[in-house]
Amino acid sequence: MSDKMRTIPFDELVERSLRDMRQTHSLFHVPAAKQVPDLNLQFAGRPLSCPVGPAAGPHTQLAQNLIAGFGAGARLFELKTVQILQGEQLGIQKPCIWTGDEAYNIEWSTELPIEEARDEYIRAYLVNHLLAKEFDLDGKFQFHASVGYNLEGIQSPVVDDFLNAMLDASKTDCWKSSIAWTLEHLEMFTKVDADFVRSISPCISNTVTLSTMHGCPADEIERIAVYLLTQKGFHTYIKCNPTLIGYERVKELLDTLGYGYITFDTTHFDHDLKLEDALAMLRRLCARAAECGHVFGVKLTNTFPVQIRNQELAGDAMYMSGKPLFPLAIHVARILSEAFEGHLPISFSGGIDSHNITEVLSCGIAPVTVATVLLKAGGYRNLTRLAGLAPETIPAQVDTNRLAALCDSIIQDAHYRKKADRPRPERPGTFPEACFRCKNCVDVCPNRANYPIPELKLAIHIDAYCNECGNCACLCPIGILPYKDKFTLFSCEEDFENSENDGFLRHEKYRWHGQAGTDFTALPKELQQAIDKLLADDFA
Repeated sequence: MSDKMRTIPFDELVERSLRDMRQTHSLFHVPAAKQVPDLNLQFAGRPLSCPVGPAAGPHTQLAQNLIAGFGAGARLFELKTVQILQGEQLGIQKPCIWTGDEAYNIEWSTELPIEEARDEYIRAYLVNHLLAKEFDLDGKFQFHASVGYNLEGIQSPVVDDFLNAMLDASKTDCWKSSIAWTLEHLEMFTKVDADFVRSISPCISNTVTLSTMHGCPADEIERIAVYLLTQKGFHTYIKCNPTLIGYERVKELLDTLGYGYITFDTTHFDHDLKLEDALAMLRRLCARAAECGHVFGVKLTNTFPVQIRNQELAGDAMYMSGKPLFPLAIHVARILSEAFEGHLPISFSGGIDSHNITEVLSCGIAPVTVATVLLKAGGYRNLTRLAGLAPETIPAQVDTNRLAALCDSIIQDAHYRKKADRPRPERPGTFPEACFRCKNCVDVCPNRANYPIPELKLAIHIDAYCNECGNCACLCPIGILPYKDKFTLFSCEEDFENSENDGFLRHEKYRWHGQAGTDFTALPKELQQAIDKLLADDFA
């Protein structure tokens, strides 16, 4: 199994998306939402129908992720963070995601080279616009860039080129070739014409979230924000850490809600930005943003660093997200909102789910983005439900009284109390290579790497889409590792040879029970049929 992801060319993205919508009204086997609420918002000077979507993370790294999320009803996409370190330089150990009642991860920025990440975002942006026009979908969506982690890296030529492309992609080869290809293939569409294609704005994103590492000095954060506002011209949000509410309050909340087993010390609280310094910095940045006519706000919050004690993931430390992060993040929202009397714009992602999304938006906190809930049963389909829970109106500024009441209610709310994690079964000695029992692995894969073939009642793993995050294994009720144990389609010789997975390389060769072969008639009939199906659909 290789963790090297191979991106899908623009023409294949378009052709597959059109076929999916016309045949099954889905995108990358995620059912398309029948309707998305239109709140008729203006955000950072651009129209936005519904301020709900995926947070920067595993669901916004590849083009097919962003297309699947759009189909499901997301309209605000926080693109996965870009930084000067890329690819193997990140040193991310795999698997890198562990999902239970709460979730943990040990990855933080895109694993793609920066130029590939840029092109993935451009391709997805264009495909979503084409789909919106062709199928009469709501097209008022926004992409928001995310960058880190220090000023030197953000000012480096490669990250600077990325930021320039987000503001205006028209000079990139990816934009030029994608637009040219579309204009040459207008016969594929019924409602997309040349005028529409040429009318698509090349501004992929005019808003950026600054993600800084825990312990980043306040003056460094401020310098970066000023640079993004004044030199690059982005509407800018700073991602804050849950440590702002202090060690004692964090520990009290987690202990009271049943998460006392989570291990952490005062290290990050000692080194992270202190509340007094944060308030002073935010006031200065609000004034700078007003001077240059841009929006400035905060993104709440970063994940929470904790120690690894039960071998959930490799290493010594991991980052907590999901349900127990919500009480921490919403308390940060409260103290900042009260200090600014509700005038500080807040974007929120810390533990949003169907239980709290309506109330958070009703407090005037928007947009809201999610990650952990998409890693659980239902996967991207959860976006459809979350979008449908948006209130009809969202206050123009934060309602501090309503937010305070929400914070005060958490301790008495059983929803936030720890629920027992499902025991994880031992990995069986033998396993069904194309299991189709629960389809959890199909739903919860951020990259759409487990491909269902319902008519054959099986699912095939797509090696090129997989980065071995491990989330499918967390949700498997019979204990297999779908990304390792399922029959796998390989897109190239290199990946086939570098893997131990049973699977096949087009009609050239296969591996079955560890033995290589070229006589495909020796495989079980259902696998032969699956291979024919995938190749007919132009996979590989």
